[in-house]
Amino acid sequence: MAHSQNTLSDRPDRAHVETIPDDKNMPQTAEYHPEELVKSKFDDLSIPRTVWVFRRVSLVALAIYTGYVCEGFELKIGNNIIANAGFIKQFGRQGGSGVQALDPTWGNNVGQIVTFLYIHWFSDRFGRKACLGLAWLWLAVGCIVLNLAKTPAVWAIGKLCNGAGVGILQVTCQVYVMEICPNNIRGGMLTFQAVWSNIGNIACNVMMQRLNKKHPDNYSLPLRILIAPVAMMLLFWAFVPESPWYYARHGQKEKAMKSLKLLYGNVEGYDFEQEYSIIEKTISHERELLDEAPKVTHVFKGLNLRRTLTVLLLAVSGPFGGLSIILSYSTYFFAIAGLSDPFLATLILS
Repeated sequence: MAHSQNTLSDRPDRAHVETIPDDKNMPQTAEYHPEELVKSKFDDLSIPRTVWVFRRVSLVALAIYTGYVCEGFELKIGNNIIANAGFIKQFGRQGGSGVQALDPTWGNNVGQIVTFLYIHWFSDRFGRKACLGLAWLWLAVGCIVLNLAKTPAVWAIGKLCNGAGVGILQVTCQVYVMEICPNNIRGGMLTFQAVWSNIGNIACNVMMQRLNKKHPDNYSLPLRILIAPVAMMLLFWAFVPESPWYYARHGQKEKAMKSLKLLYGNVEGYDFEQEYSIIEKTISHERELLDEAPKVTHVFKGLNLRRTLTVLLLAVSGPFGGLSIILSYSTYFFAIAGLSDPFLATLILS
């Protein structure tokens, strides 16, 4: 009895030391119960500990986000280069006032819109990694076309291809990261994509500012440099495994287990069978919810109506206020405002 009391008294002291729970100390809810959803034993770790334990997954997520460096770089080039003197001389047309002007950025938006129409089906049919490969292909083709473009029509085609690639990135990268990251760091890793996008923005703004100082008529140099982030994407994505969630949704357990081992093979105490069981039960639960056949009209009823209006208000307030135009064409905006170095102003803004 005394021995039992000493054992119990020792437990609070050990509870202050953060460790990965052993399988023998797992709570009953972590056992296999086909009718229940279960919780991973790693969900109780702190955020710093989770990042360290799942450091391989964190690095894979950062590798996926290299696509956002290309996104930030490509979008900024398209928006800033229209203020470059050499670009205007090559692609501009004289208006009634005798001033040459060109705005080909619409092609980028059209490419993104077209992508959104099919990428969800493509991702569910062929997988997340196939989507990444398709995004790289669109961006590589767009980069080549932009470097060869000498007419507005060819330039618009290049922007259309790049827009299609960026659209795939915006849909696929965050879905992939959401599926592979543990619950504790999932939200942080999803928002971290903005860091990579801003890195691309800043790199582009620095380059355009220096280019405008030394070679104001050279617009082709940033287009050649655009090849670098596209090549970097291919280098990193070549080693990224397919999402185990994709395989689980298609009943391909062996392939899912292989992906799990590639992603979490360095995690001590990781039970692949148990974690795969959690994925299966989660997918089954999602399908049960979908069987209730939700309708589009449900978002306009009850509490969902308030949520819908809140999201719409946040989404449209910026564009209606002109924020999107100012941010997208900041360099051109600063040039019209009379700043002597509009590219420097854009760099400061970024």
